[in-house]
Amino acid sequence: MTALSGCSALSTDSVADDTGESYTTETELEVTLEAAETQSGGSAVFGNGTEIAGGSDSITFVFPRLVVTNTTDEPLSVPRADDFTLRSNGTRQQPYQVEFDGVLSGIEPTISEPVSGPLFPSTNEIGPEEEAEGWLVFTVPDAGRSVVLELRLEDDVQKDWSIPVGTDQ
Repeated sequence: MTALSGCSALSTDSVADDTGESYTTETELEVTLEAAETQSGGSAVFGNGTEIAGGSDSITFVFPRLVVTNTTDEPLSVPRADDFTLRSNGTRQQPYQVEFDGVLSGIEPTISEPVSGPLFPSTNEIGPEEEAEGWLVFTVPDAGRSVVLELRLEDDVQKDWSIPVGTDQ
């Protein structure tokens, strides 16, 4: 086979998107990244109208929506918000539910803009064959083309999901 002068291999230049992927923990709890939305700048509106602004257009909001399913015959604890981090450009961010706990405590545990539904986790424990779902909320400076959501249990990364930023998902 002869290579043509001046030609190069085709580049797909795509960004990984792990939306829809699941991970099963040692306790047989299935954790699925069901959806993910991103927004450059702007703000997020929580509970009873509490708004938190990103501060600038270089800040990106990342909203992963998780669903956890108990696949056992026993009640199981649901991971907490602080079991998740978002990695971007070598740094890790805590979700708003952890970072702004003082601001968000006492308000309805929901988000209404730009996504809507319960914040994660919507409950602390689920029974056999039950599900819990909700949104995590992160802000990252200079997110680049993708970020990585990490599930960290006992200080070890158990699963990571790639989320594209600023693309139609």
